[in-house]
Amino acid sequence: MAQRRSLPLYLSGIALLIFVTLLIGIVNNASWIHMVDQHVTTFVTHFHAATLKPLLLVVTELGNPSILIVLTMVLAAGLLVCRYRTAAVFTASVGAIMGVLNVSIKYLIQRPRPFIADPQIRALVKASGFSFPSGHSSGTMMFYGTIILLAWTLFKHPTGKWLITVLAVLMIGLTGYSRIFVRVHYPTDVLAGFSLGFAMLMISWWFFSPYLSRQHPRKQKADR
Repeated sequence: MAQRRSLPLYLSGIALLIFVTLLIGIVNNASWIHMVDQHVTTFVTHFHAATLKPLLLVVTELGNPSILIVLTMVLAAGLLVCRYRTAAVFTASVGAIMGVLNVSIKYLIQRPRPFIADPQIRALVKASGFSFPSGHSSGTMMFYGTIILLAWTLFKHPTGKWLITVLAVLMIGLTGYSRIFVRVHYPTDVLAGFSLGFAMLMISWWFFSPYLSRQHPRKQKADR
């Protein structure tokens, strides 16, 4: 019987608590939600270097759910080619779970996007659908989070592990920042997307990690 560590479940529980707190605040139109959104949005839109705008526009485009789906399929296919079958299933399942869950919550809550709620706001990119939670944020959290977990499980060299981790964390953070910057999401949408994505990632990792940790030694032995 597979032995699973409890840490991923604890981390998932903390992330879900953050998500549920945000969800309750938004459903009840809590004043602290508006305060957080206002202060963070003011900081993001007023305190930035103009030279970062092209980069943020590219980053926000890369976080598009359709692009993440393609990247997830490519990653899963690459893992299959390298005979990491369990890792491929893990990657594909994480993407599928997040896609269905995010869309379902969006249509359940139906929070208007900032430029819909306030016509004076000018969005820098096109966006449709509802605002909560941010699909870009949850998707990048799960995709790049998956890459981080697989790197630490399947790679042998610490330098490579840390390099991938830093780059992946940077992409996650920049994606969330960009969604606020282009004015298509509230900060609480982004935080909710991050927390929901992280929670689902940890639950998936809790389930798959025993099989992944057993797969790697066999693969190494086969390569010798």
